[in-house]
Amino acid sequence: MIRALSILTIIFFTTSCIQTVEKHDEVVFGQQNNIQDTMVRMQTEETNEMIQYLQGLLSDANPQNYLHLNKSRADLLKKQLDNKPPGTYDQIWFEYCTQLLRAGETENCISELESHFDSKIPYEQQMSPNNYLLFELLAIAYLRLGEEQNCQANHNAYSCIVPLKEPAYHVDKKGSRSAINLYQSMYDKMPSYKYKWLINLAYMTLGEYPSGVPEKYFLSIPLKNESKDFKRFNEVAMNTGVAYNGLSGGVCLEDFNGDGLIDIFVTAYGLNENVVLYQNTGKGYFEDVTDDALLKGIVSGLNCVHADYDNDGYSDILILRGAWLNQFGNHANSLLHNNGDGTFDDVTKSSGLLSYHPTQAAGWADYNRDGFLDLFIANEDKQEYSSPCELYQNNGDGTFTEVSQQVGIGQLEVFAKGVSWGDIDNDGWPDLFVSVMRGPNLLFKNNHGQFENITDKAGITEPLFSFSSWFWDVNQDGYEDLFVASYNIDNFSTVSDFYGAELMGEPTEISKPVLYINNGDNTFTDQTKAYNLDKSMFAMGSNFGDLDNDGYLDFYVGTGSPDYTAVVPNRMFRNVGGRKFEEVTAAGGFGHIQKGHGIGFADIDNDGDQDVYAVMGGAFEGDVFTNVLFENTYFEHNWLVLHLTGTKSNTSAIGARVEFFLNNGKKLFRTIGTGSSFGSNSIDLEIGIGDASAIDRIIIKWPSGEINTLDNVPINKKLELIEGEGKYTEIEYEYTPFSEEQHGEHHHH
Repeated sequence: MIRALSILTIIFFTTSCIQTVEKHDEVVFGQQNNIQDTMVRMQTEETNEMIQYLQGLLSDANPQNYLHLNKSRADLLKKQLDNKPPGTYDQIWFEYCTQLLRAGETENCISELESHFDSKIPYEQQMSPNNYLLFELLAIAYLRLGEEQNCQANHNAYSCIVPLKEPAYHVDKKGSRSAINLYQSMYDKMPSYKYKWLINLAYMTLGEYPSGVPEKYFLSIPLKNESKDFKRFNEVAMNTGVAYNGLSGGVCLEDFNGDGLIDIFVTAYGLNENVVLYQNTGKGYFEDVTDDALLKGIVSGLNCVHADYDNDGYSDILILRGAWLNQFGNHANSLLHNNGDGTFDDVTKSSGLLSYHPTQAAGWADYNRDGFLDLFIANEDKQEYSSPCELYQNNGDGTFTEVSQQVGIGQLEVFAKGVSWGDIDNDGWPDLFVSVMRGPNLLFKNNHGQFENITDKAGITEPLFSFSSWFWDVNQDGYEDLFVASYNIDNFSTVSDFYGAELMGEPTEISKPVLYINNGDNTFTDQTKAYNLDKSMFAMGSNFGDLDNDGYLDFYVGTGSPDYTAVVPNRMFRNVGGRKFEEVTAAGGFGHIQKGHGIGFADIDNDGDQDVYAVMGGAFEGDVFTNVLFENTYFEHNWLVLHLTGTKSNTSAIGARVEFFLNNGKKLFRTIGTGSSFGSNSIDLEIGIGDASAIDRIIIKWPSGEINTLDNVPINKKLELIEGEGKYTEIEYEYTPFSEEQHGEHHHH
């Protein structure tokens, strides 16, 4: 028997349990030997150097310092157990079992745990306060086994999306059945919302919910939604060939090769997980062109964000690395320059962006309005190490200079988890919001290129456990509002508890997201409850768009935590006329229970409405899952796609403000950008106009200060507008239905 262990032991690994020699030589960019790989030789010397550097990170990685090197951790622990008497059940053995599960060796974990119990005695008779965590580990291991043998081995479009439909029911029932027996026994001794939620979820995987759930354990899960008219979206990732299988990561949706079709760029957290570029063929599916794009060897990255930083007309990509790894996450980011011929070069070093800090968040904006995009990188600083945030000013020649202290931001040392640019007072100068974990958030007013901290005056300090964030105009009044997602890292193991309590209508004392409505005077009002968003979301990745083309912005949240019990639905919220939000998670088929991360909205099939791509997968080595692509099935409302090209302004037109005057008397407002701080939408402006039948006028306020006005603009088309020309050009925009047959997937686990 082992003594009761703290909850934190389940979440974080006690490094003292592993006896290894610490490696003190920090991996430095450009110091490895050349690699003799044919593809690498085709890449530039600088790209080659980055690839070698990234290989060095993996080869030199000490498992003590990396939460996602679980197989290596398990191997080290096994060596310690081999030196102990057989049948020794202590802290090291428990950690060994935990690491087996996290490494994806589920059956080995179950075998180890089962060997500790007497198979002739019922589980409930063997439970005691001293071994309770053993049963928790065994129960979630069985639940995972059911998922692996069914959702992963026989993956289909309905897998892991609640409420589960028949195609997602488990054929091999052993895992879920065993998990039910364990969780019911634990609930009998120590009732909790988590156990109740997981019991009901397991019954659902067997097709026995709700009628088969004993009344004592029954939990009413909303199978219908507040919205009565919301259509279900189709999950088409496998059919289109973009069901990337990996850990948590980011996504950029953009037309990277200039053919008029949205491509998909994906990253993943693992040190050996290559980025993937899916090229839209225009035939309803995608091709993996990673190698052809010279991206082989560019690995790792929890997030990515794109923009045309050098104004050559092609979107470039920034990959963020090292998040959550503390001082051991001092990894270089990657700036990938789009050469316009289908290939990318890593130019991190030559551009001046090479630095070593843990981060997952960055944002592009032309803060000084010189026509070139600048870059703010939100780093994760702690008392044990210094990793201040960075503001890089674009020099206009492909290089950047760090200027944060010169422009009034100073040595900003916070554990930053998000960054968003937005013009809060419509003066044409982008202001800066920084989301802070375990501390007050920050808002810097841009006074013509110099920044002033107006956090207290603006009233935007909460939540104190902040994550992804974004500026948007929720109520379409012409002022940018602010959404700040919450993510309480002190409650990793209790995510399901809070979700279960919410289903029961119980109040939850947990950090909630905050929706700040702009008052128009550099202050904001917390309207979270008024907009029906006072919910425990545990948001990680997120983004926003207009799902039903009614002109009001909706949003999707990727939920969860590293803990395997954090199997709660990712959640979609629909904006109802700018007055409130209603949850459409179940109605739209968005309730995926795998860990949600980078999310992007874009019209991928050119039919006038926005589809949604979401990155699935957790933080531990074995917590992988295929990404999903939700096809939008709306066709009722009118729409318009605008491709803005800056001349005096940055080519991407990021930061441009667009006003729409509709023939039904309504006005709509949009700002050009990629959306949330965790996920990157297409830069093209894709807008629904609801029941309006015409657009009387469009006013474009470019970042340069130039204003263009267009009257009697056609609808249900894609138009290109070039700054200063005062006219539009229609671009071919042909509907390309998604394939109904499965195409190649990118599996690497």
